[in-house]
Amino acid sequence: MPTEKLPEILGYRRPDGHIGIRNHVAIIYTTNCSKVVASSLHDRFPVGTQLFGYPEGCSYRDAPVEKIVAMAQHTSYAAVLVVGLGCEGTDACDLARRIEESGQTAESVTIQREGGDLRTIERGSRILASLLQQASLARREPIPVSDLVVGAECGGSDATSGLVANPLVGRVADRLIDEGGTYMHTEPHELMGCDDVLAARAVDESVARDARAAIEEAERESFEAGLFHIGFGNTEGGLTTIEEKSYGCLAKSGSRPLRGVLRGYGRPPVGGYYLQVAPPGSQTYYGDSEDISQFAACGAHLAFFTTGCGATTGGLLPVIKVMANPGRMDLIRDNVDFDATPITRGERTLDEMADELYAEMIAVAAGKLTKSEIYRHFEA
Repeated sequence: MPTEKLPEILGYRRPDGHIGIRNHVAIIYTTNCSKVVASSLHDRFPVGTQLFGYPEGCSYRDAPVEKIVAMAQHTSYAAVLVVGLGCEGTDACDLARRIEESGQTAESVTIQREGGDLRTIERGSRILASLLQQASLARREPIPVSDLVVGAECGGSDATSGLVANPLVGRVADRLIDEGGTYMHTEPHELMGCDDVLAARAVDESVARDARAAIEEAERESFEAGLFHIGFGNTEGGLTTIEEKSYGCLAKSGSRPLRGVLRGYGRPPVGGYYLQVAPPGSQTYYGDSEDISQFAACGAHLAFFTTGCGATTGGLLPVIKVMANPGRMDLIRDNVDFDATPITRGERTLDEMADELYAEMIAVAAGKLTKSEIYRHFEA
């Protein structure tokens, strides 16, 4: 570990007993028809708020609503304002009520009941001002590393992702788990050919079967759709097959036992390494940050995001971008939080830089802003 003293993590105690590392108010739209008003409220209160929602909420569907509720109950949020239209299936008042079941403060406004956009924005503004004041009073307490829940995503992958950036994150994951923390990654569609390898790390045969089933299901979906998760940037970056990409993706899993496959939402019951699989039909956003949203719905405090081509997206969580491609680093340095190119150039070892990346993770948990937070990359 680094010789310098790591910063103390002071988190925000929430009603359900868990502690968050950020202190925001969420603004949630229930349908695409209320997104403009919700966005206007977010624009008027850009400091301390985050915006997300369910664009297709006109027709109620269980899976995405369960995800939205889980995201709204995340420990980063001191309170929530739900913005609805009024005639959609995903009712704003009902959504706020469900969010409140965890002890979370949730308010709602409905455009048709308020009398249009302007009156809804006026009332919503007063509610947000009150919620933000309430959030500023949140009590801070020390949070041990063993309480941290961390996710890992790779996007815009290239050859350096699997050779350097992902193994580097995997080493940090091992250290986090050894400290009692929780670590997860997703992307079963990018684990093809890895089912036996991953199953061999399972804590028992039930988890092994579940891991194999998740990968086989993703493989079946890919063949049926004729679409595999390997894109133009991946091939330009030196990846030739989905299997090659998959083993690079697996490298970010570290080496600790697989404790379970997360198929629903909510924080895992005990620490360790998990594979996260989104429930069918729960997607509310398209792109790399959808996985960051899934981590948030599973209680993750922050996430690593390795990228070789230079993905810029963030998400609702603090996202630590890690890059190991020297050429791309020179082009997109402003969006990268951790420069792993010394390993690629043979100047440093994975273990040496794992110490530094672990320290960066602790610093972000303690309050250091990531580039995506500074640039307001809150895609969700």
